[in-house]
Amino acid sequence: MNILFIEGISGVGKSTLTRNLAKALSGNGTSVRAYEEFDINPIDFCNTAYLTDTDYRMLCRAHPALSEVLEKNTVPAGAARLVRYYDRDTPLFSGDVLAYLREHEFCWKPKFPVSREAYTDAYHCVWQDFAAANRNTQNVFLFDGALLHHPINDMLRNYRADEETVLSHVKTLLSALDGIPRRIVYLETRNIARSLTAAHCDRGQHPPTDAQIAFWETRYRYDRYVLGKLAENVQRFDVTDRGWEDVREYLVSAETECMKK
Repeated sequence: MNILFIEGISGVGKSTLTRNLAKALSGNGTSVRAYEEFDINPIDFCNTAYLTDTDYRMLCRAHPALSEVLEKNTVPAGAARLVRYYDRDTPLFSGDVLAYLREHEFCWKPKFPVSREAYTDAYHCVWQDFAAANRNTQNVFLFDGALLHHPINDMLRNYRADEETVLSHVKTLLSALDGIPRRIVYLETRNIARSLTAAHCDRGQHPPTDAQIAFWETRYRYDRYVLGKLAENVQRFDVTDRGWEDVREYLVSAETECMKK
């Protein structure tokens, strides 16, 4: 197994690079599994409920007809269970069950956040299980924003975490991947406001507000701090003018050589 984390602030082209890199590597005969933002992801969670083991068993007992669907969409996380309740824009449950799972949202602006320690512990357990299941495969895994982008957003919004706390969380996640080849590909921009505005335009959204720009400027500061403290293989690329094609070609060549070793 080999892992590439595609990282950067919102709007720099992480999903575009992940998608195009996956196509290029597959064309070279490489076994690739790519996970873009909002995909059902083995190590990154959106629209997912955090339930204790007891709460999960009670939910299954209350809705026996849904037990198979619940099990299919549940990921063990130590003493907890992470239950996905949406696949992108498609709800996986309805009625009272969907409402209950939303009440127990894990990451995305939860109404009742779990403790910061429980948040990190759950992720660490999931990453350990993922590593154990895939360590001896020949797959290249591409993750869009799973190491820095989404976790740091969660920690800032839900826990008001400082840089050292965020760094500790990221290091804990990476410790689950000990011995597994991995690289962090970081896409940088010299003009955050311009990149955000272009991304919002591409997505048919309103221009970013001053508050949104300020948030991503803070996020960029956190990213730089964490990357500067990690003993990891980090490759930075300036994509201010959207030079994704050059980045993709370089990474395809580098990854092909790595898989030959």
